[in-house]
Amino acid sequence: MSKAVLETLRHNMREALVQGHLRDAEDILAILKKEDPLSRETLGFELEFYISSSRFAEADALARQLCSLFPESGRIQFLAGKLAYRRKRYEEAETCFRESQRIYPSPQTRYWLGRTLTQIGRFDEAESILLSAREHNPRALLDLAWLYERKNDLESALGTYDEFLSSHPNDSFAAEQRVRIRAKMMEPVALIEEVSALEDLGEAVPPALFPEYVRRLFESGNAPRAREEIASRMKSMDAKLAVQVAWVCYKAQAYDLAYTLFLAHLPTNLQNPKYLVALESAAAKCNRISELIEAYHSHLPQARHLYGRCKSLARRSRHP
Repeated sequence: MSKAVLETLRHNMREALVQGHLRDAEDILAILKKEDPLSRETLGFELEFYISSSRFAEADALARQLCSLFPESGRIQFLAGKLAYRRKRYEEAETCFRESQRIYPSPQTRYWLGRTLTQIGRFDEAESILLSAREHNPRALLDLAWLYERKNDLESALGTYDEFLSSHPNDSFAAEQRVRIRAKMMEPVALIEEVSALEDLGEAVPPALFPEYVRRLFESGNAPRAREEIASRMKSMDAKLAVQVAWVCYKAQAYDLAYTLFLAHLPTNLQNPKYLVALESAAAKCNRISELIEAYHSHLPQARHLYGRCKSLARRSRHP
């Protein structure tokens, strides 16, 4: 294969990955692995494809191999950092991003380092990095807003979403987050009254508002109404909203609701240790450990780490 054709394939692979066209990327990768199987570029594309496809077990094995084969590749270190970030191994991600930045300084790498430091809780350094990242990536404002929320600086979070929306007025995610932050800033009675007014007008409670609304109901001692509201939406909530509500229920000690919602969305959270710990705790509180073990068994082929959790749950059920 000529060098020109190979470069065209690599260009098309990059475009497919950027645009999220994973089927096209898989087809191009197959050709690259046939024609140029051992090059750093092809192996890097393979790792990036696995990450984008959420094929994390394969990605983990390949990342370890490539970091050993190409320790001075900034791109390989960057991809290993993204994988660690996606797997919520934030300290590992920080190490990879810093190494990538040492090898080949890049605004994109600094941006991901800022995101990682936010997750770790190193807010001052993260804020400095994300503020500078705005020049190259406007979406860094969204990460800044999350950082301010983590610091409980809701005024700054709201202002940052406003800043982003001023130049991206049709961004639905930023708009939803602005609604959510505004709800967190309201007094409980005011928020409950606002939702009641919407319902009186026959309007549905916006999804971005719903988790905060039920949280305030629980906190104000109106658990029966919170349960009614959740039950009425149980079947219509999408995965993202359902998990958010599950965490609200868990923190409000409504463990039966938390368990039901967590369990419903277990397949997409099999690699999330925090999620699994909360699910198991809720199952224990509701005396549903046997049911959870059965659910875990159905996912064992693609999540081998659940074997150990099943054994631990079995011991827990025998010795509550």
